[in-house]
Amino acid sequence: MVRVLHLALVCICLFLIGMKPRFREKGAVETIQAIGYTAAWIKNLVKEVPEIEWLADQKVHITQESVGLVSDYSPSYILYKKFYPEFDRTVLTLKSFEVFAKGNYRDYLFLTYKQDPQFRLKYATFRDMQKFFRSTFEKLEIKSEREIEKLMRCYILFSDLGKTKTARRLAAQKGIKEKNLDLFFSKIATFCPEIFPSYTSLDKKSRDILVRLGKQNHFGHIAHFEGGVELFEEIKRSDFLEDQVLMDLAFIGHICDVAGAQGHVEPCTSLNYNEKTHQLLLDVREACKNISLIGSSKAWDAFLEKRAKALEIGTEGNLNPIILRIGSMMRFTTPYEAHLLKKALFKLAPEELEGIHEAFSWENRVLVKYIPAVLLNLVNNSNLGQNLNERIEQTVILGLPFLAKSMNMEKALKCPHEALNFNPIAKIAKENPKELYNEGAMIDDKGIVTLQKKLG
Repeated sequence: MVRVLHLALVCICLFLIGMKPRFREKGAVETIQAIGYTAAWIKNLVKEVPEIEWLADQKVHITQESVGLVSDYSPSYILYKKFYPEFDRTVLTLKSFEVFAKGNYRDYLFLTYKQDPQFRLKYATFRDMQKFFRSTFEKLEIKSEREIEKLMRCYILFSDLGKTKTARRLAAQKGIKEKNLDLFFSKIATFCPEIFPSYTSLDKKSRDILVRLGKQNHFGHIAHFEGGVELFEEIKRSDFLEDQVLMDLAFIGHICDVAGAQGHVEPCTSLNYNEKTHQLLLDVREACKNISLIGSSKAWDAFLEKRAKALEIGTEGNLNPIILRIGSMMRFTTPYEAHLLKKALFKLAPEELEGIHEAFSWENRVLVKYIPAVLLNLVNNSNLGQNLNERIEQTVILGLPFLAKSMNMEKALKCPHEALNFNPIAKIAKENPKELYNEGAMIDDKGIVTLQKKLG
């Protein structure tokens, strides 16, 4: 009976999404209501956390991952009749929190209905996640469910506000000019959280927790191997591991962030948070807990071994660790994908492969940002091939030599940058990927990587 109900609801959902009513305004409202968004819900969200409107601005910093789709179902279109991708990403992130925290079976169906059926988040997993959310919240000294929701909503939203001109301007008035998006919220939380109006609506206990959460490390850098064992060493130096409840709150925030990451592509469903992604994040959480038990180095080795086993590759030799790291940046989750990557790497010239090995080895401590976005935009670019095998091969040929040269340039500097930022390259990978071939890189004084300017 449950299977029949499941199938019926999914069919209704797909039918509603595919509808093109004669009168768009009325039809759109009905469809959106069926999915879970209504204009009233979005307006209420804006009322609860008004800072979210800072993201409805053409000058917002945009993460150049995947091509955003202008849709009648986009929250930004519903509210403003304009398309603001970062606004849509954050709205889906907040919606995902609401669904994971207290959603029902219907909410689960709509949140997962466009996922690959082979890897769709299982309902049993969804229920386990809800138990994890509830058990974490019950350990807080905050007894009001409403207050806990406000706290988590602020935590999720404030982590995104470093992208906005408004937050940057308010921070600059307090003497904070941090360019790193990951560090921006940390500094705001430490020195001037009151610049965010919603912060003042929290009670004292919630404010204290929010400030501590703002100082925590980013799980995503670990999941995508944007660094090596130094990521674990950094966590060990912080107070992240001293409070398990605080760590779990940060982990909940990351779950929602991952779930909403493609909100500018599919505004009403989570493309990212499937069963494979869930297992990866469980591995990340376990690895972080192991740091205090067995130390950074052993916890790192155990994490590598577990992720390599999932892709059915070893951790030994020269090439396997590179396949593991690059494949994880591409968010590969199956042995077949890892096999295609390995096959493509062997088509490179020996000197190119050697440069890639030097750049992506764990010994290279260059901190990188947005390389996963570059690789994902290449591997998902239909202009690079009709099938996955062709696109992976073109990703390796066009993208990896360029990325490796940039990272090795940075490695050779006497005074390296805090991090290399490949976001402008992700935009090129999305729009004109062949420009990366045989082009050199420029790294400005802020660590932002661009293509060399052509003469003439």
